Amino acid sequence: MATDGPANVVFGAAGATGLEVVKRLLEKESLPTRAVCRDPAKLAGVLEPSPKLQVVKGDVTDPASLKEALKGARGVVFAASGRGYWSASEVDFQGVANVAAAAKEAGAGRVVLVSSMLVTKKNWLNPVRLLLNNIRWGLMDNKLKGEDALRASGVDYTIVRPGGLGRQPGGQATLVTGQGDCMSAGGQIQRADVAAVVVEALGNPGASRVTLELVSRPGAPEGGFDAQLKGMWAGLKPDATA
Repeated sequence: MATDGPANVVFGAAGATGLEVVKRLLEKESLPTRAVCRDPAKLAGVLEPSPKLQVVKGDVTDPASLKEALKGARGVVFAASGRGYWSASEVDFQGVANVAAAAKEAGAGRVVLVSSMLVTKKNWLNPVRLLLNNIRWGLMDNKLKGEDALRASGVDYTIVRPGGLGRQPGGQATLVTGQGDCMSAGGQIQRADVAAVVVEALGNPGASRVTLELVSRPGAPEGGFDAQLKGMWAGLKPDATA
C-alpha cells in the first residue's frame, strides 16, 4: 500500500487509546489514516475495512522506521506505550523525541502527544504518581521528559494529559480541562473521549502549543459534545504564556 500521500499518522495504533484515535480519524477526517504499530498483524480484523485506512509497520524506538511511516504526514498522534518494565525511557521519552524530530523533518503540521496527569515534579510525592512511576520503571518521569523533548523539537504540538482511562462509549459526558498539572487525582475519562479531543487538536488553531489536563464529568454538555470539542480551546493558554 502506498504511503507517500498526505495522511494523519497514529503511532501506537494497536494500543487501546491509539485504536480509538484511529477509529475517530476514519469517522471524522477525509485524509487517509495511517495506523503505525510494531506488529501490523495485531490490527488484522480489528478495524472495519476502509479505503482511507493504511496499516504500516513502525517502531518509535527505531528512527530509521519512522521516515517511511511519516511520508506526507499532515498530523501525527503519539499514543504508543512500552511493553516491558524497563521500557519507559526508550518509548515514553526517547520515542517521543524520535517521532518529534522525524515529524518536523517530514513537514508535519502538528504532533499530538497523549501523556498523563500528575507528570510534573509538583506531584512528586502524589501516591498515584508514585504507583504509576513503578508500574513501568520511571514511567511518569520519562513521560515528562518526552513532553519536554516535544516542546523543544520545534514542531507544532498539543500535549493531552488524561486522567484515569475507561472503555465505555464516548460523547456522553462533559469534558473538564485544566492546566499546570493542578487537577486532583482520581478524575476519569473514556478513551473514546480522549481520542475525540486528540483528533480535534490536530487541526484546531487554538490547540497550538497547548498542554492540558483532561477528565470528564457525567452528563452531556450544553450545546452538544461536538460543539464542546471545538470550543474547549478558547480558555486555554499556550505553553509560552501559561
